[in-house]
Amino acid sequence: MAHPQHQLSPYEQARLDKIRRNEERLKSLGLLDAKKRVRAAARKSKKAPSTPTKRRAVRKARAVTPSPKRTSRRLKRQPIQYQPLMDDDEDIRLARKKFKDVKKKTRKANLSFKCEVPANLTSAALTAKQRKVIEKKMEEDFLGKFEDYLTEVDEISDQNRRNVLRQITKLASGEGIRYESKAYGWPEGCYFLRGTEVGPTDDIPKLMELGQDCEDEWGKDHGNGWLLSHPLKKLYQFQQYHLQD
Repeated sequence: MAHPQHQLSPYEQARLDKIRRNEERLKSLGLLDAKKRVRAAARKSKKAPSTPTKRRAVRKARAVTPSPKRTSRRLKRQPIQYQPLMDDDEDIRLARKKFKDVKKKTRKANLSFKCEVPANLTSAALTAKQRKVIEKKMEEDFLGKFEDYLTEVDEISDQNRRNVLRQITKLASGEGIRYESKAYGWPEGCYFLRGTEVGPTDDIPKLMELGQDCEDEWGKDHGNGWLLSHPLKKLYQFQQYHLQD
């Protein structure tokens, strides 16, 4: 029984037509024979055995002088031989020692500073002289000085320091503070001191009393005082720290 003739797919037919056209073009250009010679040479080069290369002469290894073995004086229980650096001369060592001594004394003096807000204090406006003292010490960098105080003098945890700085920054910019708690938050549009820029020369106890009035009217702070009370207390202590001398 004769098998039916295989039918080429459109892709195979197009491929054959393209090959036929290319060969006809090469033949018209006189390049068909050159193509056959290149193919034959390529097949011949594949079959040709590779010529073994000569081994390179092994160079005679140079004699290497071993470096002295490093040993630990600590393991041998011998004293360490200190060799100062080029810039570690006597003057620099004295300067470093003086700097450390001053820093140590300053830190000790800072840690000795204690200040509590009197229980019945409702107002403590500064005199003109006191305001000038504060303004001079701030050097137009109130928030930077305040952060230094919380870091070097009144040391508190990183989280509490961030909370205090965030609230005081809002007050210093005039943004004001709003209680955003979903359960206990203040009514819409209720802010503490919005539109008023607060600084270290202000009457801080009076601001604390005003903050308590806001809580009484709009809702108590359920965050353990970190909404207004603690930040304003730290600001008052910062103020008194710079007025002590």
